[in-house]
Amino acid sequence: MIEPEEAGERVRGQHGYHEIADQLRQRISSGLLPPGSRLPGEEALAAQFGVARGTARLALQQIESDGLARVVVGRGRFVAGGGTAQESASYERVAAYVRSIIKRDHPEADAPLPSEKDLCDELHVSRNTVRRAYELLVDEGLVVRRQGVGAFVADVKS
Repeated sequence: MIEPEEAGERVRGQHGYHEIADQLRQRISSGLLPPGSRLPGEEALAAQFGVARGTARLALQQIESDGLARVVVGRGRFVAGGGTAQESASYERVAAYVRSIIKRDHPEADAPLPSEKDLCDELHVSRNTVRRAYELLVDEGLVVRRQGVGAFVADVKS
């Protein structure tokens, strides 16, 4: 069970989720929450830290965005790195998925790719995770992004 640093301490302020996320990070890095272990749910964290469930959710999403946790649909959130060296960060999994779309469908240059929202919904990851994946694909030269419009297949013939 994760408890606030001092008994009875409550997280306060507009950005309290940062404090909760910091405590989760500390416990992950110290080994108190080893790879593969289940993280407390939103409701449990909210009760432990005296915050709203939405605040607890933001803290957990931050941990996911950092690549320190992964979601197993229907089971919960788990500390990343559950034993296999091949396990990768969420953004790498999203990037691999988009690469597979490009490889499988062979779209023309400038063809639209799935929106951030569509990828979030389909892969159960945060928007920041999708953005990081698209940044990686832009750096690889596979994707171009247009502010406010979306992501598109890059012209890779050159």
